[in-house]
Amino acid sequence: MKALIIDDDPISRLFFEEVLAPHASTLSTATGAEGVDAFNQALCSGSGFDAVLVDIRMPGMDGHQTLEKIRTLEREASLKPNAESVVIMVSSQNNAQNVNRAFFQGGAMSFLPKPVDPEELLGELRKFALIG
Repeated sequence: MKALIIDDDPISRLFFEEVLAPHASTLSTATGAEGVDAFNQALCSGSGFDAVLVDIRMPGMDGHQTLEKIRTLEREASLKPNAESVVIMVSSQNNAQNVNRAFFQGGAMSFLPKPVDPEELLGELRKFALIG
C-alpha cells in the first residue's frame, strides 16, 4: 500500500508514518498545496496513492479544499470510483459540520477524530481491504 499523509503538525505526521510503516510506504507533506502537488505527481506517473490521510485544520489550503482538489484531479484523470484513493479525514475538528462536509462535499470515505487510535486507523484500512 502507498499512503499520502497531509498534516501541518510534524508530530501527527510522525505518528501516522510510524503506525503505517509495517503496512505501507508513506509520503508526508506539511500543507494542503504540497499534498495536492504530491498527489498529482503520483497520479501522473501512474503510481497513485491507495490511501490519503488529511487533516482539516491547516494554514492556507485547509483539508476540505485539499480533498476537493484531490477528487477533481481524479475526475480529470477519468478514474473510475473504485480506482479512487481511500481518503480518511483525521482531525480534532470533528463537529457535525466538518464531518458532513468531508463526506458529502469532499468525498471522504472515513473520518477519524484526533487523537487517532492506531488500531482504529488500521481497522479503517482493513475495512477498505488496503491492508491484511
